[in-house]
Amino acid sequence: MQLPRDINTFANMNKIGICVLIIMILSLFHACKHQPDEFIPDIKDTSGVDTTKITGRPCSPDTVYYQRDIQPLFSSNCTGSGCHSGSSPEKNLDLSTYSKAMASGKIKPYNSSGSDVYKALTETDPNEVMPPTGALSADKIALVKKWIDQGAKNLTCDDISKPCDTLNVKFSTTIKTILADNCTSCHGSNGGVTLSNYAGVKLVVNNGKLWNSINHLSGPSKAMPNSSTKLSACNLRQIKIWIDAGAPQN
Repeated sequence: MQLPRDINTFANMNKIGICVLIIMILSLFHACKHQPDEFIPDIKDTSGVDTTKITGRPCSPDTVYYQRDIQPLFSSNCTGSGCHSGSSPEKNLDLSTYSKAMASGKIKPYNSSGSDVYKALTETDPNEVMPPTGALSADKIALVKKWIDQGAKNLTCDDISKPCDTLNVKFSTTIKTILADNCTSCHGSNGGVTLSNYAGVKLVVNNGKLWNSINHLSGPSKAMPNSSTKLSACNLRQIKIWIDAGAPQN
């Protein structure tokens, strides 16, 4: 009777082994089933207008960057009161922000010759030229042309080739230049806040309005240069250093 008992034991051991093997296979299958799928990002260039702002990227000498090169040019020459900004911009062209400028339809990516903005900048008729105070310099017009022909993209970069100068911050050079490039088209000498001379600037420094406006702390309507664009970190730092030093006139 010993042989059948051994056969039964052997059969039972085989059943146990098969069950263990099945459990192991099911466990492996379950683990594999729940492994995360590999994510492969879509990096296709969709062309058209690129509104992606990329930070931490060095500036290319062959690329025109909207936030660094074009918006300051528009802000200082085209967006003054009654011109290309506000609720009723001249010729329905608002150049106070990138999105508004592109929404006008007067800038054709990759086609400067078909863009009304570029045509106005190169207009010879004094009644049609933009800005009406006089044509921009040839290098600035060429910059706008190059930007449009490169696709009129909303690109930013970190200009590591031009380190931020925080040792020689002066009103007559540093501060006046920052304000002229970004603020005086709206705040010139036409009443209200005046940022084209030291007395006007010192007034809004003393009452805190300048610092609050350039840091967008006073609401969208008082933000400078505008509600969607701030000065660069370097410019803000330079202005802060100057204010902390007592905002001297020299």
